[in-house]
Amino acid sequence: MNKRKNLPLPPLEKLKEYLDYNPDTGVIIWKKKTSVKARIKIGQEAGSVNGKGYRIIHFKNKDYLAHRLAYYMYHGIDPLEKMLDHENLNKQDNWIKNLRLATRPENGRNRGPNKNNTSGVTGVYWHKTAQKWQAQIMVNGKTKYLGLYINKEDAIQARKEAEKKYFGKFRRKD
Repeated sequence: MNKRKNLPLPPLEKLKEYLDYNPDTGVIIWKKKTSVKARIKIGQEAGSVNGKGYRIIHFKNKDYLAHRLAYYMYHGIDPLEKMLDHENLNKQDNWIKNLRLATRPENGRNRGPNKNNTSGVTGVYWHKTAQKWQAQIMVNGKTKYLGLYINKEDAIQARKEAEKKYFGKFRRKD
């Protein structure tokens, strides 16, 4: 598995000299130009959205994820190797109440179904041999079988109950 390390964040004092974070809106704006040549407008939202849907801020010749800077600027703590989870699943919503520290497994628990999912719900699929809906859940790297169901809704309910039990606050809230 490719575990990409996060860049160490710049000194907090330096960030706050150039950037302002509003925890009520989640927006980071430029307070000051980083250089004479910089194409920055003071008062403008910092950064741009990358191909994965996250806002990236280019600061002092390095790119940083805006949600990591937001967390750092608000709490004064570099999340280091922890991940930050967007609770409402909106990658661009960096409102401080939407950001929470998470492990890699916790962060993955509230993601949506894979593109090839036919039921619309993670962990629920049509079992061709049994001709029923199967529900399952992955916990600590192991698949837990939750049963076969005639009705898709029953399989979905079994999956949702298991998410409450095993994932707690990191479960997907639809």
